Amino acid sequence: MKSLRQCGCSVVVAIAMAPLLAWLPAPALAQSIALVTDVSGRVSGPGTITILSEIAADARLQLDAGSRLVAIYLKSGDEYTFTGPSQVQFRAAEPQVIQGAKPQKKSSPLGKGGNVTIKPVGVAQAAYVMRSGRTTARIKLLTLSGTKSLESSPEFRWQELEAGVSYRFELTDDTGKSLYVTTAPGTSLRLPSSLLLREGVAYTWEVSARTPDNRRYVSAGDFSVAPADLTAQAEALRPPAGSPVSQRVAYAAWLDQMELKDEARKYWQALSAERPDDSKLKALAAE
Repeated sequence: MKSLRQCGCSVVVAIAMAPLLAWLPAPALAQSIALVTDVSGRVSGPGTITILSEIAADARLQLDAGSRLVAIYLKSGDEYTFTGPSQVQFRAAEPQVIQGAKPQKKSSPLGKGGNVTIKPVGVAQAAYVMRSGRTTARIKLLTLSGTKSLESSPEFRWQELEAGVSYRFELTDDTGKSLYVTTAPGTSLRLPSSLLLREGVAYTWEVSARTPDNRRYVSAGDFSVAPADLTAQAEALRPPAGSPVSQRVAYAAWLDQMELKDEARKYWQALSAERPDDSKLKALAAE
């Protein structure tokens, strides 16, 4: 039997690796194969099951009587609706019902047939670009920050600092050339019709202001106009009015992964209003 001194190196390595393993993302340890797009009632499994929960391969979920769960398989796009009481194991190819009624299965337009793949959605903290070392606070940008826009003439919006403050607005292109500078009395702005934005070009807009107490605020956001084929695809996949929550969640998740974050946020906000107790929808609506 080896002494502790003899195997001490292995012990040290194991101890050193432990914190790194603890911080590995869940997909690295157990690959997600499905995404929850709607849930009601009590559903128990690994962790708390909510809308947008990721389901790992071979995970087992228990649905109490009267509960309902809708999940979409990330690879195939097949959607399954389960009702309780039931117990379900999510195999890699399709779910296996251990107890209870068989699920309703249907193909989603966001699935393999539509040549679209859904990916899990993460909540990211909003980023702001600070343009001055003397800035003591920032302006919250409400649109066009880290996103692609479906509009060729999008609206720039930001949060009001205080009543009566005017804002300096500047738009630059990916070469740093200033395209438009103006003063806005309110908290929104559209570009003049003579200024046409080009698809695929990275633009940066900056909004700044100085309050009566002489504090300067400034933030900037980057965006681009989505190419025509992506705009057409987004329109083709858009669920009709009155669609179930599950369809709108799946569509918003696709918008998010295509970097159409402003468009996705419209859906997250509407869904959060319908499901006010869902913390992840609430967080995505507020991004």
